[in-house]
Amino acid sequence: MLSAINNITCNNRYCSIPQRPYYNSIPKFNTGLGADTVSFSGKSACELYKSVFDFMAAEIFDTNKIYKIDGSLLSASKIKLAIKTLFEEGRAYLPFKVSDPEKIKWKSYIPRDIREFSVGKINEARQERMNEWRNFLMDPEKALAKIKRSNPELAKKINDNPSLRFIIWHSVSGELKVNNRHIPVPFDDKALLETITGFEKITPKDRKVRCSSPTFLEIYTHRLRDNLLMQMGKSGDKPVWVKIPSIAHDRMNKEQNIAALEILSSRNWCTRSSVDKAEAALQDGDFYIYLKRGKSELWEPLIGMTSAKGKIDQIQGVENNNIITLNLVDEVKNYIQTNKLQCHSGIIDEGPKAHQAIMISEKLNEVLPDSKMSFAKAIKENDGANIFRFLGVPVKELDDGMLEIGTYRPSYSLNLKSGISVPYSMFGLDEDLLLKNVKVINGNLVLDAKLNVFESRITKFPPNLEKVTGRIVCSKEQYAKFKPDIDKLLKGDRRKLVIHQ
Repeated sequence: MLSAINNITCNNRYCSIPQRPYYNSIPKFNTGLGADTVSFSGKSACELYKSVFDFMAAEIFDTNKIYKIDGSLLSASKIKLAIKTLFEEGRAYLPFKVSDPEKIKWKSYIPRDIREFSVGKINEARQERMNEWRNFLMDPEKALAKIKRSNPELAKKINDNPSLRFIIWHSVSGELKVNNRHIPVPFDDKALLETITGFEKITPKDRKVRCSSPTFLEIYTHRLRDNLLMQMGKSGDKPVWVKIPSIAHDRMNKEQNIAALEILSSRNWCTRSSVDKAEAALQDGDFYIYLKRGKSELWEPLIGMTSAKGKIDQIQGVENNNIITLNLVDEVKNYIQTNKLQCHSGIIDEGPKAHQAIMISEKLNEVLPDSKMSFAKAIKENDGANIFRFLGVPVKELDDGMLEIGTYRPSYSLNLKSGISVPYSMFGLDEDLLLKNVKVINGNLVLDAKLNVFESRITKFPPNLEKVTGRIVCSKEQYAKFKPDIDKLLKGDRRKLVIHQ
């Protein structure tokens, strides 16, 4: 679900809408002390605040120092002054964070240019959606009229309550981090009004517990999804599969289906925004989403499947990393078989096609015959010896704790009969960690491959490797990078070196 773009629209770490001065100094509140000070929290008991949103604002100011609110203004009698001053100084809508490709934990096989292009689109989506939210909070009637909606009750609540406006902005922008690819939740006036009304009904004595979890954003996101599922006749206690028709199959309902895909998509999926891929994903093929009630009975999308030319093309879990959650592999297979769907098969730079994604997840779920350890657990615990066993590489643990292994080639054959192979990186393996304790390779050390996606992704030469009995196969670039280490292993025998141009 990654996609390329022609340009990157946001290069700063933060984006504001529009750009406004960002105050790093402590705001000059009138504390009566004759100077700017930051005091200990002056919060009142939760039931003393006039509204639940005043209480929530005090909680945010107390735990999030970026707003630099003097602790003496957090009391029930002064919180409105703090909020008023925040808006007057133009600091209520603080700049939101933009995604940084250098901060994100990527699968190693994803090329750098794809990472940058993908993040560029994500930041573009963040900018557009946060524009939409800010415009609504500043002038709800005008924003609603623009989308041909009328909701006077919601508009009045927004206009009359600065604390509420602050809570909404903080909630929507709060999950956007430099090290994630989250896209802001879509705006919907009905779901927002329902969420606000629900929080208003919280009794004063219950505020502290009830406002902590589920959060305002979690409830709003659930209302978005539940309202849509109710329209579809799918909202119940059991997990559901939703099929969203492609534009080619349902052109009359194009906009409705794009909106449905945005609402039901996980915040990590680029299909949560039409700026990136919601519309593109529906151009040719239908989209399938599996949802299940999770924490606090809130709807959560767990599986997303794209299709192209009549076949399932990609399968993604919540993390958007081409790996299906282990306990959902059978669910996906059963759905595909029951609905007589077919899967594409192939390896591309962005990741495996649907057929490989299922096989990768099945392999991760595999357990060694002589232990209860799964392949996924071995990877999580960086258990090199067991990882090699799962990969079918001969391994021997030496007296000094180091490893002796057979030929190293950073790809695994998922199916010997069909010849389907995947690079180690598609299991989420870090080759630097995998080779860290390897002392001897009884066989070849293969770093190069005909296809770039199958090349070794090591960033440093194995630090403890002392002997390779076979050949060292690498590219010209790899040899240039690791020349001193490779030459040391060769010991002058250049016949053991194979360099591919």
